[in-house]
Amino acid sequence: MEELEKFKKKINSYLEKALNGGVSLTNFLDEAEMAILNASCNKYNQIKINFFGGFINSDRNRAIISCDDYNNFQISVFKIIYNKRYYSINHRSILGSLMSLGIKRECIGDIVCYNDDYYFSCVDNIADFLINEFHQIGKANIEIVKEDRTLENIVNYEEKLYFIPSLRLDVIVGYSYNLSRSEALDFIKNGLVYVNHILNQNPSYNVKKDDEISVRHKGRVKLKEIGGLSKSGRQSIILAKRI
Repeated sequence: MEELEKFKKKINSYLEKALNGGVSLTNFLDEAEMAILNASCNKYNQIKINFFGGFINSDRNRAIISCDDYNNFQISVFKIIYNKRYYSINHRSILGSLMSLGIKRECIGDIVCYNDDYYFSCVDNIADFLINEFHQIGKANIEIVKEDRTLENIVNYEEKLYFIPSLRLDVIVGYSYNLSRSEALDFIKNGLVYVNHILNQNPSYNVKKDDEISVRHKGRVKLKEIGGLSKSGRQSIILAKRI
């Protein structure tokens, strides 16, 4: 919450700069920050906001805020080369190794697995540093090479059947992330839950088919199907959780 409050204060400077003819380029933003920025910019018809994260369908994106169209996002995308025969890497090990170099999370975009190879995006101004210093992930020696193609971040979901007492937001959040009712309420009231990329602090909101719910730091789920009632009167649903 403290990070989001600091970000909200930054937005005012972005808006003021745009209204005075300037251009602002942010670091990589997560979904919550993008939703806040969108809501703030939508109050001004003349201000335009463009997002891009280095991949098609990026989760984390840089934003350009101005009154004109700009598309120089200053992003580098790298492919990670390593010996797959002897070593394995994953999203967590890649991110951990990058953070161990003293890089801020906001300077790194998505980490994507595409055709069994890993790629990641970063802000341009740390690209040379990474080429020179990023040589190991866990026990694996690595090399990174710049990728010129625009790859797609392919999203996979795991579907699961639930029988729930109602379609209330707090109920769906609780079942989706194995939280107690009070824990789910805390997440919602503390502004950590988004429905279709929009902040939702109403625990009694009735979740609809195809609504996508995201909980900060816990991932996303989509209400894929709403079925019939069980003999005990519970609602059957299928939730698709991002994996």
